Amino acid sequence: MFPTPDPIPLPAPVWLLKLLSLLTLGLHFGAVMILVGSLILTIYLNVKGRARQQVEYVQASYVLAKRLPVIMTYVINLGVPPLLFLQVLYGQQIYSSSVLIGSLWISVIIQLMLAYWLLYRTIHGIENRKPIWHIAGLSLLIVMGIGQIYSFNMTLMLRPEVWNEMYHNSPIGMQSPKGDPTITPRWLFVMAGGPLFGGLWAVLLSHMAYLGDAVKAILRRAGGLIAGVGGVLMLAMGYRVMSLQPAEVWAGIQGSQLHLYGLYAAGATIAVATLLGVAQGMGKARSLAVSNLGIVAALLATITSAIVRDGVRDFTLLQKGFDVNAVTVYPNWSVVIVFLLLFVIMLGVIYWLLNVMRQATPPKEEISI
Repeated sequence: MFPTPDPIPLPAPVWLLKLLSLLTLGLHFGAVMILVGSLILTIYLNVKGRARQQVEYVQASYVLAKRLPVIMTYVINLGVPPLLFLQVLYGQQIYSSSVLIGSLWISVIIQLMLAYWLLYRTIHGIENRKPIWHIAGLSLLIVMGIGQIYSFNMTLMLRPEVWNEMYHNSPIGMQSPKGDPTITPRWLFVMAGGPLFGGLWAVLLSHMAYLGDAVKAILRRAGGLIAGVGGVLMLAMGYRVMSLQPAEVWAGIQGSQLHLYGLYAAGATIAVATLLGVAQGMGKARSLAVSNLGIVAALLATITSAIVRDGVRDFTLLQKGFDVNAVTVYPNWSVVIVFLLLFVIMLGVIYWLLNVMRQATPPKEEISI
């Protein structure tokens, strides 16, 4: 049912490749969710501020908009490693599904560039006192559309039984997979994380000392409100995704302590992050420590969700005749050690850059209507 496996063995143990894949995927999901949530809040605050002629709301939207291009860089760069690990572990599956939706898959590059450009146009529009709902809204739709294409691909790679028919229908890949009820809930689960993560991000930004008290309060209230909505939707979509899994996959999840505890942990951390966001939005907890704890809880939610997602993939493919743990492994430890050292150095550089940003002269974020 699957193409012939690559004769080249895996260069590292499956468990190590999976560990790195899940870690980077969790970070990528977090960046995507912050981007989606920030765009939603930017549109909401800007429209509200312009409609009411309240400059503080427009300034709050500007605070969020100014950081959108940086967030997009993290979305893109953190999205490459998990895709590469996926290709190493599941090359036959992901290559086949990518070809079947080839036109859509290649279009992601163009869509990313357009969405990126629109982020800068959003900032320019706010600075020039123009409405930006249509610009930021289009960027949001594009980002969500890219997420839908990824959902198509990650779901289609688990369904070799439909590959022949899909290729017969459209050899150039101008189609989307149909017949799998989990596609839309899987996509909505990640998109619902946008309001949760974006809300927590707005609350965290409200602690910047150079912002006015009114802007801080707006970011905190709006962020806490949208975090509550996003958390509830995320839990609902997560439940929906799991409820649609076949009995064999459910049995596999329940029989694996890693994936079963990961499922419990995902639900618990989403709930904790949601409650922390709502509490801050209501003014019950305003400390920086609580805001950081909310972000950490949300990051743990993405990583534990990725663990469950990985289990669903493995147990589904196992029913189709593919066992990733049975793939031939010939570890190249010298390369693995160099990679891990560079990975640690990269994390150190990122930490240093964040400290430089924190100590730098505060940017001008005053804006008028």
